[in-house]
Amino acid sequence: MLTPQLQKRLDEKWNNCWPVSDLRPLAILDLVSYMFFIKKLDDWELIHQKVKAAGTDSFNYSKEIEEFTWSKLQNLDARQIQQLFNKEHGIVDLMNNYAHLNALYSDFFKAPLLISPTAKLIFNAIEIINIIETSDKISQQSIVEFLFSKSKMATKNSQGFLPQYVSRLMISIADPEFKDIILDPCAGTGNLLINIHKHIADKNLESPSSSNKFIEPRVSGRESNLVLLRLAAMNMVLHGIKNPKIRFTPVESENLNEHPTLIISSLLFSTADSVTTENNSVGSNLEKENEILKEILTSLKPGGRAVILVPQVFLKSDNPAIIKTRRSIVDQFNLEAVITLDPKTDSLFSGAGILVFEMSPSSTENIWFRKWGTRKKKTRNEALSDNGDNNDNFDFNEVIDILNKWETRNEKQKDFSNKNFFISANYIQTNNYNLSFADYKLIRQEQPVNEETENVNIDENAIILAAKKENLNEFFEASEPLPEERKRRRLAPVLLVLLLVILGGAAYYWFYVKDNHHHLYTRNNTPDSSTNIKVSNTSNETQEDTAKVENTASSTEPQTTSPKPTPAGKTSASDGSTKYTIINKTWFHFGPDSSKLKPVFLEPGRDVVLTPKDEKNGFVYVVYVNSKGQATHGWLNKKDLEAVE
Repeated sequence: MLTPQLQKRLDEKWNNCWPVSDLRPLAILDLVSYMFFIKKLDDWELIHQKVKAAGTDSFNYSKEIEEFTWSKLQNLDARQIQQLFNKEHGIVDLMNNYAHLNALYSDFFKAPLLISPTAKLIFNAIEIINIIETSDKISQQSIVEFLFSKSKMATKNSQGFLPQYVSRLMISIADPEFKDIILDPCAGTGNLLINIHKHIADKNLESPSSSNKFIEPRVSGRESNLVLLRLAAMNMVLHGIKNPKIRFTPVESENLNEHPTLIISSLLFSTADSVTTENNSVGSNLEKENEILKEILTSLKPGGRAVILVPQVFLKSDNPAIIKTRRSIVDQFNLEAVITLDPKTDSLFSGAGILVFEMSPSSTENIWFRKWGTRKKKTRNEALSDNGDNNDNFDFNEVIDILNKWETRNEKQKDFSNKNFFISANYIQTNNYNLSFADYKLIRQEQPVNEETENVNIDENAIILAAKKENLNEFFEASEPLPEERKRRRLAPVLLVLLLVILGGAAYYWFYVKDNHHHLYTRNNTPDSSTNIKVSNTSNETQEDTAKVENTASSTEPQTTSPKPTPAGKTSASDGSTKYTIINKTWFHFGPDSSKLKPVFLEPGRDVVLTPKDEKNGFVYVVYVNSKGQATHGWLNKKDLEAVE
């Protein structure tokens, strides 16, 4: 464990690196990880052996490098160490040659150091490594977590530093097993991979007779940022994973050749600020994250599952490429849950969403939405003892509650609250595949009145969901039309002037442009054909062409098929010949099916005449436009309607 004495020594070495420790703290971690793997390779006497065996012509051995060992390095003063480190054909050039070999830890030397180290930085990095090497295994884990937290707090940037509570929540939901082939394609600093190993090891401890006790689980990672790759590797080694299966995958060739049964990853790092070196930068954007997610969808093994953390913008973006990816997850996979993290933090994880889905033949029906609750305020003692891992305050009981709700979600599909509800996949599809918790709201459904007792039957679970962007005033708040706001009357003079201008222009066009003013002075006016009487040959009934205006629904949807001819004596449902009025409160439906209820209804009224566009299964399809010009469409049950003769 991290004792106060050990923490004091580490603080002293860290502070000795000022001002770099304040300005670029990640550079200190990078140097420590670089030196850490030099020591590991020197312990196993692999550096000289591999470089010499490769017959590298670009490297010339000097006497100091020929005799270089970690123990001899520590006998030099800080200035001598720096000269040996940075000189031509020195330690840096030696490790650059080693990086080009297909050898142990060679990938971890492919990235140049973030900064050219001074003598003071190198000396303190060696001292930190000596503290690590002389500590027990549990203390080593605490030390590396402490160093990572100091870098995170100093930079105020969460790139690569996945909070432990988020990592453990994702893994508990995924519940990886030893038989799984597990991949993290965006490993960051390796926290997810470490916790996956620990979760599987703990499950094996519960089964003492397990034959997998001494076999490594099939857990691997990919990372396109070489600096984060090196940090993740050191983190994993110090947590007991001697040979971390984590490899470099360039951004331009991001391709998952494996077919894992479980993918757990945080894609937020691909949209974080770039980790920059003195000469270049490795950065990305939302497009890269979307590409990685598409690779995950195509590489997941049939029957496999995925738990992916995505930023808030991905859940509701109007970008066509991202909408297409969301459509694939909802339509082609079984999307089980969307868990939204606390949106009130200032970190990279604010409002991020955990997507839980599996590649199975069953399509998504209902999606479980859960919002992270209010953060717990820390006490004074908790704040003082916090080592930075829990920088985003959280309530551990909230994690337990989410896991309990997750395990019993199928048994309690009517367990609705402001933090927990289900949404139909049909409604998600009609709402542009929006997966943002904040864009939906709960509305209590009006209950029917018992005719015998004249009491309202109240059902607490009778609630419906609607998108917040929908205008629901007319349909949910009152059955009577809302009064016009006074401020709208200010437009009346403007509209009156505009109308007079239009009428004046029309009169000018008629009288002078068309030269029709002489018609005012002649008695031989042309009769208006619009007043003629039309007689139906089939029914022998006279239909007068009147000026009565019916309040009908107009459709803005294009007609995709040509209307079929209707036999004599029959009425087509799509030709508008049969119209209906509303006799009972009627609900719109997504389809001609009573189970596909849509959260919009119309009140009964004889003054509303509906012209259906289609008829099927006892339902008619209409488009209703209210007095404000707002339109809604869907299927209405004919039992709530009455035909108009």
